[in-house]
Amino acid sequence: MIEREPWQRTHTCEEVTPDLDGKEIVVNGWVQNVRPLGSLLFIVLRDETGTRQVTVVKKKHPEPFQIFKTISRESVVSVKGTVRAYEEAPNGVEILPTKVTILSKAQTPLPFDPFEPQVKTLKDTRYDWRILDLRHPEKLALFKIRSTVLFSTCEYMQQRGFTYWTSPKVLGQASEGGAEVFDIQWFDKKAYLSMSPQLHKQFIAGNTGTKFFEITPYFRAEKHRTRRHLSEFTGIDGEIPFATEEDVWEVLEGLLVHVSNAINERNKEELKILGKQVKPLKTPFPRISYKEALEKLQELGHEIPWGEDLNDQQERALYEAIGSPFFIHSYPSSLGKFYVMKFEDNPELCHAYDLVFHVELASGARREHRYEKLLENLEEKGLDPKDFESYLDAFKYGCAPHAGFGMGIERLVMGLLDIQDIWEVVPFPRTVDRLAP
Repeated sequence: MIEREPWQRTHTCEEVTPDLDGKEIVVNGWVQNVRPLGSLLFIVLRDETGTRQVTVVKKKHPEPFQIFKTISRESVVSVKGTVRAYEEAPNGVEILPTKVTILSKAQTPLPFDPFEPQVKTLKDTRYDWRILDLRHPEKLALFKIRSTVLFSTCEYMQQRGFTYWTSPKVLGQASEGGAEVFDIQWFDKKAYLSMSPQLHKQFIAGNTGTKFFEITPYFRAEKHRTRRHLSEFTGIDGEIPFATEEDVWEVLEGLLVHVSNAINERNKEELKILGKQVKPLKTPFPRISYKEALEKLQELGHEIPWGEDLNDQQERALYEAIGSPFFIHSYPSSLGKFYVMKFEDNPELCHAYDLVFHVELASGARREHRYEKLLENLEEKGLDPKDFESYLDAFKYGCAPHAGFGMGIERLVMGLLDIQDIWEVVPFPRTVDRLAP
């Protein structure tokens, strides 16, 4: 049996309460601040759960006093001491140290101070030193909420009978065609990073009859240098066999309600730290056609030519006018991907749809499952069927009708918390200019 290290903590900061008065404990954390007052030192010790005050009296604690007097901020220490209930101390409690062990000394000066008002720090500096930036309680709170989004998504999808599958991230052909794909060297062949699990989720739903879902990275060779674009992000994808758009819309509505309720139930403290609230969502969400969307935008002063896709500003204007998440459906076929089914009675329209929550949150479609129609669509879009042979093979031997969606996790967090900068909801953003840390 491995012996316990003397520096291993017995309690987190959050667990140190006045009820422990007189108890000897060990707490670990970062030295956030040291405030001298004559022969006293007041240390703010921080871990992932919060902060507690360590009070050092020079005569009673000479060794801890010397250590804390010279220690650099953001150094990591282990503090062994006695808990004292004291009403005037923060949280009504303080720790009187008997032994302090430096576990990791921080170099000085810090590249930037994560606890100074962040408006003073350039965003690029913050992201260059994201390891420091993420120490701030607001950042930790945000990513704890993001964790709830991921876990509660899995809960909901499993409750709805979806099976978690995984799709390959290295492909022998570009996912959907287009210029936004990353090509890589795969042994002696050219390969591509997956832009989405689009083609493989169709294989699974259409050929096995099981409902597919996956939380997965997306890779897009996105050249825009804005705080709305990423080259690597996280999505949840779902696909349902023998389904129409209404089946998918019901799943998406239920998912958003389940996730928002989970945050309100499990992240009360994090919402308080952020000063945010997640408003309850009412279903069903409104459904409007592309034609109705253009008409509504015209009323709002936006002239959009037929056949043009909506941008973020126009989607936001519609969201503010409607006042809730909503679906846009029945897009022009010219805007649909080759795998989107057209309306039988009006081939100028297709079964594509978007879910708008502030901006586009999810997109999806009823898929074309008929081999001959897929060939026609590829040729119509100027794509060579030979480049999609392995994809097309899945539709030759009896493929079920199916429909599905892809939704950005980052955009979901942004929508629920009304955050404008997508970089804020990614631990380590990847863009055309950023590959580190």
